Amino acid sequence: MQVSTLGPLLAAAPWAGPGAEGAEGPSPRGQPALARALVERMLTNPRLCGYRTYRGEVLLDDDGHPVIGARDPINTVEEWEAVCAVVAERKQKYPGRSLARKYLLSGIARCGLCHAKIRGQVNRHWSRNSKGASFSYQCSVVNGGCGKVGRAGEAVDEFVISLVLAEQRERAASTTAREGEPWPNASELAEVEADIAALTQAAKAKEITVSTLLQLLPDLERQRDELKLERGRFSKARHQAASSSVDSLEEFLAIPLERQQALILHSLSAILIHPAGRGVRKFDPSLIEPVWR
Repeated sequence: MQVSTLGPLLAAAPWAGPGAEGAEGPSPRGQPALARALVERMLTNPRLCGYRTYRGEVLLDDDGHPVIGARDPINTVEEWEAVCAVVAERKQKYPGRSLARKYLLSGIARCGLCHAKIRGQVNRHWSRNSKGASFSYQCSVVNGGCGKVGRAGEAVDEFVISLVLAEQRERAASTTAREGEPWPNASELAEVEADIAALTQAAKAKEITVSTLLQLLPDLERQRDELKLERGRFSKARHQAASSSVDSLEEFLAIPLERQQALILHSLSAILIHPAGRGVRKFDPSLIEPVWR
């Protein structure tokens, strides 16, 4: 499974509304909805990369290495770890909360005066024959903002997309992709795994007591798990960098909204929308300030 497809998959799944474990109702095809936790367990199952498991835990051999099953794996270990990193990060950032968004820069745009996050708002008076914007980005007092900044949404979206596509083309032209670059902490992880295996063997050979083993193992296992998560994040970032190139506005608009936002955030950390003054209707790009990563 491509890591870049995980975000849209999680967003499109028929998740529960109020909690991560519940179900909202049937899918568009009439099938029962799947709970978020169930789909997360499916996506992070170690069996996907060929590991054998027992009660959800990866089985290890006498040397402390994962036991490989007889079935052909669906993912490589690197892909599986990257998917696990994506799921873990989403749990930390958005616990029990729906991630669906309707407007491209919702949560990315910020007010140039108070710096509160700006969200898209539909123009209820808009019709297909009108010349106005169908939605706007508005600093809202309800959401903790000053309420003094708003801008027609389509013009801001088009401007930001053009900036991001130009920056990514320039980056692709000036840098060489390093797909074969190794994870820098591989030797540290190998040392920790070797220490765990050595302790386990020493306990089996009765060179140390089981009590001593159980005192030393938890810290090493915590280091191992943190390093593996870091390796997964490294793989995720490399996959995203390799798949983040979009050449045209048409290609950008054809991909799901969540991936559009991921491409924006790959280049920008925020967009500052500055006030334009009363009665000003002509779009002024100088009032849209990109905050580059």
